[in-house]
Amino acid sequence: MRVSLQRSDARADTPAMARIRAAADARPIAVDTVQVRPALIVAGVLAAAALLATMAMVGTTVAHVVGGGYGTNDFISFYAAGNIVRTGHGARLYDIRVQEVVERIHYPDGFRNTYAYVLPVFAAWIFAPFSKLPFAPAVLTWMALQTLLLAGLVRGLSRHLAGVPALPRNVFLGVFALSMPAVTSIIVGEVDLIVFAGVLLGYLLLRRDRQELAGLALSLALFKPHLVIGIVLMLLVWRQWRTLLPFAAAATALLVIPALLTSPGLLVANARLLAHFPASGQHLSIDESAMPNWRGFVVSATGEGSMWLWLPGLLVIAGAAIAIALPRWRAATSGGVAADQSYALAVLLPLLISPHLHTQSLVLLFVPGAILLRGVLRPDSGGNVLERQLDVVTVLLLVFAAMFVLWYLAVTAVALTVFPLMLFYWLCAHRWPAGEAPPPATLRTHRFEPTPLAGAPG
Repeated sequence: MRVSLQRSDARADTPAMARIRAAADARPIAVDTVQVRPALIVAGVLAAAALLATMAMVGTTVAHVVGGGYGTNDFISFYAAGNIVRTGHGARLYDIRVQEVVERIHYPDGFRNTYAYVLPVFAAWIFAPFSKLPFAPAVLTWMALQTLLLAGLVRGLSRHLAGVPALPRNVFLGVFALSMPAVTSIIVGEVDLIVFAGVLLGYLLLRRDRQELAGLALSLALFKPHLVIGIVLMLLVWRQWRTLLPFAAAATALLVIPALLTSPGLLVANARLLAHFPASGQHLSIDESAMPNWRGFVVSATGEGSMWLWLPGLLVIAGAAIAIALPRWRAATSGGVAADQSYALAVLLPLLISPHLHTQSLVLLFVPGAILLRGVLRPDSGGNVLERQLDVVTVLLLVFAAMFVLWYLAVTAVALTVFPLMLFYWLCAHRWPAGEAPPPATLRTHRFEPTPLAGAPG
């Protein structure tokens, strides 16, 4: 907006003031006015409140661990599993009674039920060295390593988003690093940041047509194999064998060989435990009412944990989600749909269809989030650049606050997260930002070449 500073009175004035007024009369002065954006202010206040509450929770958890009291829930199962295989009792790794005995021996505080270890055998061997330490130093060491990993992921995302304007890019990175999923993954001693690293690295390598390396990178997600099922299905539809074969080789090396070397019956024991896991509920300290999926909503709303109450709805959601993704995955092979969109749907799919899901796994939302950010803020997208950036920042801050509120509601009242998840999935499927048509990825070449962004690397 341009305004002119006109002389408002003709009274005598000092020579200096007279010169200033004369200059004002001679030519207008351009003044940039920034309108107050109530939505951005509200979003900022809500995000600040959520951040304070998150930091208070982190401080309380660390203080309890340092004080030798209540520790993190999930890490005790990893710690116990490491102890079981390290001391030569690997054949009993998936025996709940053995897990409970070891957990109660080493856990510095009491708990009602056993925290079951269900991860693959190779993960137990990774935690074996930590089991040599007392519990508190072990969990603090793991938390420190996960924090370093998070810092590395922030840096990697920052490089990937180099073409995005600084303001929304930095807000996105801050929202990611301080979000409830990322923070929860650290303070409960989980492995979801490693899964995130594999999914993100696989995407970045596919963008560069490093198909074999992408398959190896995706194997990092095998800490929780169900979280990579959407990507595997997508690659099968694409017949992307140059990625699938290295992934299968890595999966064999990680999932099969360590299990056979530890004890020949462990694969069957793990499968048997996983088969009964969805119906375990509170018998294994599974807080199913707080899960951010359809199961969590039904259990928290009805107070009933029967599998037959929530399973039909989950199957309907799974069928609809797969039916939405499949035609887009097929269209991507001929360039009809951006490969970026296909990957986003593949990452989101297990978050909708998995019967066992917790807050920390929602960190995967930031992979399609980063892909969308590049698409929404394309350098060639036109329009008012500042207005568009402020709109994106507003949305990001609201998402940050919503993640905390949804988590709090899940642990205190009712789990509603599944509904925003379904909305995000629908938006990725039907409202993907338009851009330059991607090069065709034919069934002959199986190339993953998402929409290029001007001015942005890889």
